[in-house]
Amino acid sequence: MAVDHVKSAGITNLDTTPSVQNTSGHEGASGYVKTVRGYATAVASSSADATYQLVRVPANAKIVGMWFDSAAQGAGKFDIGVYKATDRSIAGAATALLAADAVDQDFFASIIDCASAVVITEILNESGINTWDKRIQPLWEALGVAADPIGNYDIVATVKTTAVTTGTGKFGVRVDYVT
Repeated sequence: MAVDHVKSAGITNLDTTPSVQNTSGHEGASGYVKTVRGYATAVASSSADATYQLVRVPANAKIVGMWFDSAAQGAGKFDIGVYKATDRSIAGAATALLAADAVDQDFFASIIDCASAVVITEILNESGINTWDKRIQPLWEALGVAADPIGNYDIVATVKTTAVTTGTGKFGVRVDYVT
């Protein structure tokens, strides 16, 4: 029986003659990881499609990690996705976020149940949408946008299916990225 020896694309690039320079992120080259954290306090009786802007990242960020946690909200389920930032750095951005205007409402996570407390949980691809191939791309490209909008995106929690009932607990994300 043969013993397999498999190289990642990054190692293959480095072993070619002449070697091919890898880019930072998930593509084999090191990069400086930046971290941004944000949280919000749930509003009691927050209805489906309510949005909570948590953090802002550059459109060219390669997201390398994302974690979510929440206090017990009594009831309430959230999607974690991407919206155009309300700083209007990207053409067509709204001054307020409506669920219908999401670039991808559940790009990172779908229907996280926050009825009980949620311990810090990695959600980079909880939804199954942010696949391996997308995680090595800048966020704008992973979202299927045709060209770099050269601006910012907001990572947003959108209330889904079950409204927040008693709420008023804090919840949020930590996002690690490279540019």
